Amino acid sequence: MMNKWPGTLIVAAALAAALSSCAPTARLVVVDPAGGAVAIFRNTPAYREKAEALMDKKCPGGYRIVREEEYVTGETVTRERNTGYDKIREEVRTTDQKRTRSDVEWRIIFTCR
Repeated sequence: MMNKWPGTLIVAAALAAALSSCAPTARLVVVDPAGGAVAIFRNTPAYREKAEALMDKKCPGGYRIVREEEYVTGETVTRERNTGYDKIREEVRTTDQKRTRSDVEWRIIFTCR
């Protein structure tokens, strides 16, 4: 049986690869001779593994984690506007809502041994 869309699998594979390459990963955000800080998207085993690989590369003789913390990188503001008819006042009413959310990442501060 012939595939109706021969490029479907290729397109799906390319899309999956593109999306996975956009996934947040570990990165050095502070670098100094004595150590630094690594930022990860979330404090999960998968992201920690990436962070530890970066710390191992920076400190081949080993490292010591000084502290870990949630770090605010910015904020996201969302606005919502609702319009409806107020039967009591017999008029169209509009309400605006604004929500602000902090954007955060997990940071691991370390020193080289």
